[in-house]
Amino acid sequence: MSKAGPPGLGLAFCAGTPFDAAMTLMPTFEALKARLEPAGQTHLLAFWPRLSEEQRFALAAQISSLDLSSLAEMKQAIDLLRSQKPRELSPAPVVELAERRFPYRLGDEAEQARAAGAEALRLGKVACLLVAGGQGTRLGFPGPKGCYPLLPLSRMTLFEIFARKLRRVGARYGKTPTLYVMVSRQNEGPTREFFAEHRCFGLDEGGVHFFAQGELPSLDADGRLVLESPHSLFLGPDGHGGVLQALMQCGAMERLQREGISTLSYFQVDNAQVPVADVAFLGLHLTRQADVSLKVVRRLDESERVGVFCLDRGVPQIVEYSEFSEAQSKQRDERGLVYWAGSIAVHAFSVAFLARLATSSARLPLHAAHKKVPVLDARGETVTPHVPNVYRFERFIFDTLPLARHVVALEVPREEQFLPLKNPDGPFGPEGVRQALDGYWRQALAAGGLAVTQTRPPQIEVDPLLADNAHDLAEVLAARRLDAQDFDRPLRLA
Repeated sequence: MSKAGPPGLGLAFCAGTPFDAAMTLMPTFEALKARLEPAGQTHLLAFWPRLSEEQRFALAAQISSLDLSSLAEMKQAIDLLRSQKPRELSPAPVVELAERRFPYRLGDEAEQARAAGAEALRLGKVACLLVAGGQGTRLGFPGPKGCYPLLPLSRMTLFEIFARKLRRVGARYGKTPTLYVMVSRQNEGPTREFFAEHRCFGLDEGGVHFFAQGELPSLDADGRLVLESPHSLFLGPDGHGGVLQALMQCGAMERLQREGISTLSYFQVDNAQVPVADVAFLGLHLTRQADVSLKVVRRLDESERVGVFCLDRGVPQIVEYSEFSEAQSKQRDERGLVYWAGSIAVHAFSVAFLARLATSSARLPLHAAHKKVPVLDARGETVTPHVPNVYRFERFIFDTLPLARHVVALEVPREEQFLPLKNPDGPFGPEGVRQALDGYWRQALAAGGLAVTQTRPPQIEVDPLLADNAHDLAEVLAARRLDAQDFDRPLRLA
């Protein structure tokens, strides 16, 4: 289990240097002012006279590490957000589902895709990347979202679910893909401690690597950088698109290439049903020689809050649902919604493609969002606003799509692969997700000849180490004897 230093905006001076020694490296007030003045950001020093030496050092370190040249890019992102120019959209090609069965509608490609994916896994050519920087705040949970106890009977956490799925891949193909976990600075410590406490949930500790995404400052309506306290800037995670820079800065990109990893299987922490290292999906990505592949599901309706895979001026993009005009979002044909392909944030990436992007001068674009953020007033006191007052910035991983030479999109069964845990209640809250899992496995059992009635609270749980989907469970049922009496009480198949 390894750790790499967090990239992005932060302490720029000799990590680990004793504080007293580091003081000699601190720029003077005049030097900091000279750095900030051309960019119109000298207000960051407004509280300098009242700061302690340690606080001055912390603020000086942040100011010294600022990429002031990025201010112009931030302001462009704000202008783009304000303008909301209409897009020239059209549907994008997708490998669609004809039936709800594994391994998707690939026709004659099915065996070829599965064989290619299986070979890549057997040869150790695949690594997994779990994006897990989020906190469980919206769920009323005090820790990292991946530590949330989700499954109905065992209360298995999201992190353990993914680890056990990965162990199952290793058992089937002879090699367990290395797991890279991208955390935030806020949750890196608790996440590492959780994995250590649980001995990486049975994964080889040398096969789990943590790295922290970077952070970006924020701007107010006048284009001024925002302070969180008199001695620190208001910083936020740089988004899942920050993974490229983070992989480079922590040395993971070099390690992937050195170890001969050709494909990175990417997924996010809040999807309880995501297949880890899906052999057919990976194989399709490889046989079609894609730079980027993605999974999509049919949107429930035009208001579902997911990004939509489509073409913008003929170029593959994922467009946020909020960026569609009302007419575009409701547009239908004889098959239903024209823009139906909702992204579930599951990708396969060519490592060579990511390395090219990470080392090129081009960067993924910034996206701005107008948020309500507590800020300091002229006296240095925190004021909580009632309306959005600060622009926050992120980079998105799906902005790799327009840069790819070849993109493949695959439709997958929603009920089998997309069950996001996002809200405190409702269908995407903990109880809603547990009920959906219970219903899914009951249907899978019924397909195997065991008709059971769905109950509340959920009473059926299948260990991810045993089966990842209904197809896997059918194989298990063929080798086991179960009868109706097993369902008179909570049943955990493991």
